[in-house]
Amino acid sequence: MKKFYAFLALAAMAVGANAQGFVSDGTGNVYTFNALSQIEGTGVTVQDDGSYLVSADFTISEGDVLKIENNDIIKMAHNVRITIDGDADFAPADTAVVTGDGVKDSNPKGFWMMGENGNATLKNVTFEYVGITFGGANSSLTADNCTFTLYNGKLSSSGAISFNASCDNNIIENCYFIENTVNAIGNGATNPVGLIIRNCLFWHNVTSNRNKPQINLTVGGPYNVAIYDNQVIGGQFTMSGGIGLSNMMGLGHSGINIIENNYITENRYGITTIGSMDCDIINNTMIDNCYETNPNNGGSCISVYDSSSSSNIYIEGNWMEGGFWGITIVTGTPNVNVGKVEDPNAEDYNPGNNTFVNNGFDGALYDLYNNGTGTVYAQGNTWNVAEQTEEAIEEVIYHQVDDPSKGLVIFMPPHQDDDTAVEEINATQQADGLYYNLMGIPTSNPTSGIYIKGGKKILVK
Repeated sequence: MKKFYAFLALAAMAVGANAQGFVSDGTGNVYTFNALSQIEGTGVTVQDDGSYLVSADFTISEGDVLKIENNDIIKMAHNVRITIDGDADFAPADTAVVTGDGVKDSNPKGFWMMGENGNATLKNVTFEYVGITFGGANSSLTADNCTFTLYNGKLSSSGAISFNASCDNNIIENCYFIENTVNAIGNGATNPVGLIIRNCLFWHNVTSNRNKPQINLTVGGPYNVAIYDNQVIGGQFTMSGGIGLSNMMGLGHSGINIIENNYITENRYGITTIGSMDCDIINNTMIDNCYETNPNNGGSCISVYDSSSSSNIYIEGNWMEGGFWGITIVTGTPNVNVGKVEDPNAEDYNPGNNTFVNNGFDGALYDLYNNGTGTVYAQGNTWNVAEQTEEAIEEVIYHQVDDPSKGLVIFMPPHQDDDTAVEEINATQQADGLYYNLMGIPTSNPTSGIYIKGGKKILVK
């Protein structure tokens, strides 16, 4: 059926207000907030400033569309939830804002999008205080150039964007997640999803300081997850981590999970995997993810926990600095490949190329801690020792040599290419020219930290 805008004349065709609020008729109409403001019983009214106040719940039925128009400002009152069983067309040409009504202690809920066949397109919209819960077997969500900030967790505690049912082909890109009370993106423990997260900024999420990472995803089934080219910057909270993938329910899995080229800093920990999964962790930069108060409970750049011993975790090209631990294998015998260079033609070949810098606590360094019982290959890496000798590297690795009940770590040979060595200089010694920090921002006067200059990593003290 051809869709058309639902103006005042459609009021008679729509299901009127009832105990559940307004429910659209599901005949293929496109409802704007302007149109809803002209339909009695919707709870949508136009304010003096031209914004739309939503003071009651309403439902857009399957087959219909809720549309946000350019420059719309939509204010949602306390506890209001908009249910969309059809499609969400939230893609204004330039900008729009969805926010609270500004009343003290008012906590709107947001958008409940759980239609089996309903798709959501979110673009150029700022969402303040409100969340989005999404899912449906035949549905998908796309978010591009949106901001999600100050979400209060009232609709779902699983994230500013929460997936409550398994679905595939979801993409979140070029978005900003700022100071949300709970984590930024999450899903249920039994609801894996297919999802790409790329080129997004995650800044100081989980302000409630709960035991959650900023990105918190259950993986499993046939679904692929790719998280790459993001910045995950913590608020130095003692409970909130960076990126977490989990399979706590032991779901079967045939999908591929990739965490690549992310900049992760100032979280409780950097990256963690919990439960059985296949995951590639490649070319991430993790710095100062150490805001756990007890090193026995966190502070790893990368942590692997799998009591089922069926994970395949591939770790290559990561920069790990300033954690309590570099890599920890917490339990079990997962297949953790941190570098395996013996046969370049082997299926499990991994050049390593991981770099460890100043990971430790109480005067001891811990580049790799194998608390599991399986053998871990960790060849081709640059360890936090003055000379890359077997005797020196042994001092920063904990494994079978230290405790016969633990698995062995095979770490020789180390990385051999001097071109990737890190040059150390004092801030007062730098030569003229531009230095680029790990987010690509140039400066001619670097303070302490790691920079790129002339294709090399420079550690400025």
